[in-house]
Amino acid sequence: MTFSKLRELGRSVGTAIAEHVLSLRLPVAVLTSHRVADVVAFAGALYAGCFYVPVDGTSPKEYMASRLKTIDPVMTIDAKTIDELPREEADGSALDCIRGRILATDPAYAIFTSGSTGIPKAAVISHGSAVNLAEWLAETFGFNEQTVFAGQCPFYFDASVQEIYSTLKNACTTHLLPRKLFSFPLKAMRYIEEVGANVLPWAVSAVKMIANSGVLDRFAPSGIKDVIFGGENMPSKTLSIWKKAMPETRFTNVYGPAEITVDCTYYTVDRSFPDGESIPIGRPCRNIELMLLDENLRPVPDGEAGEIFVRGAGVGLGYWNDPVRTSEAFVQNPLSSAYRDIVYRTGDIAKHNQHGELVFLSRADYQIKHMGSRIELGEIETAATGIDGIHLVCCLHDKDRSKILMFYEGTVSEEEAANAMQERLPRYMQPNVITKIDKMPSTPNGKIDRLRVQADHLGVGVRNYYNGF
Repeated sequence: MTFSKLRELGRSVGTAIAEHVLSLRLPVAVLTSHRVADVVAFAGALYAGCFYVPVDGTSPKEYMASRLKTIDPVMTIDAKTIDELPREEADGSALDCIRGRILATDPAYAIFTSGSTGIPKAAVISHGSAVNLAEWLAETFGFNEQTVFAGQCPFYFDASVQEIYSTLKNACTTHLLPRKLFSFPLKAMRYIEEVGANVLPWAVSAVKMIANSGVLDRFAPSGIKDVIFGGENMPSKTLSIWKKAMPETRFTNVYGPAEITVDCTYYTVDRSFPDGESIPIGRPCRNIELMLLDENLRPVPDGEAGEIFVRGAGVGLGYWNDPVRTSEAFVQNPLSSAYRDIVYRTGDIAKHNQHGELVFLSRADYQIKHMGSRIELGEIETAATGIDGIHLVCCLHDKDRSKILMFYEGTVSEEEAANAMQERLPRYMQPNVITKIDKMPSTPNGKIDRLRVQADHLGVGVRNYYNGF
């Protein structure tokens, strides 16, 4: 689809939505299928003065219904709806009037995020925040009309916002990779080569899947200038596989919850990392400031761990129609009371390393007290992913038995995993129970589904292997 065709269809759909909704700044749900028609729907919602909310159109009915109930959209559309809308000429006068009433502080889109509770909530992001992201990406990566994205992230995953707005701003090209390709990694790599993609803005889960498949030893697409990855911790051994296959490629780790408009920090890899060491999340993006605060909401000393608080242009508007959880996460800046300064409390724990780079450790709710010591479960997971033959790791804390449980997907035995962990971590951080599972469950966004792991395995007869405790 050309830009002119997108504009034509978007304005036509926007006219139809505006005639139906008769109001502004309201949610339009888009049941996505990772097709160009989804972007037409997004554009239509924006032209109509509303904001769009991507929902996985292929998900189970109960899952979809819970999200639609949460957002209570004024309209729900999908590719079929767009095809059935009247193809009347756009009402330019009406659309110009709408455009004149929309401000940078008005909502542009909302992305669902469940966090660690499993209860869906829709993080609302403004036009101004989306524009700030697009401008930072253009400045940092030099995107232009020669940039060709291979779009892997589903549209209901906030990382997809990067390629959508970068494409629109910089006249780039985006190829939406069919999901089925990732069942055949070699085909996926050859497809990327065929379409001439040179930027891969991918979730870490997809990067790991390709690396673990071994396909990069056989074939790696040529001409890849940038691999931009995020969404969860990148294992250093996974990064090494990609760097070996693409030595001229720039690799950048981006970090940010959906609530702060995709990215708030970035780190361009400039050195080698031994297996088991965390890849830094780096430094703040433009118009963003990060604060590391302790339990008393005071700055932590250099080198110590603290919770990440984010302020600046990326901070979202809150959760749609959810004032309680909005007030818990979007709070007044603890370091300033002279004026209203809303910051986002991420619940993520990080610290600065010896290079002054920010390193993600774990979620605040993954920090436990065990044998008298505070332990970040994320540090245990990072150590485990550095072991050859371990692909995915999830650590939980069984409070009732006061034991650390480690679940992993891989080829090594539980005893081999335990022996390797003893060489990597001090005694007090060693998992008490190590369990190999056939398939690590994942969320629709491709992250490890910790709630599912907990429900399936915690306290229901795991295969116990106690490594000396």
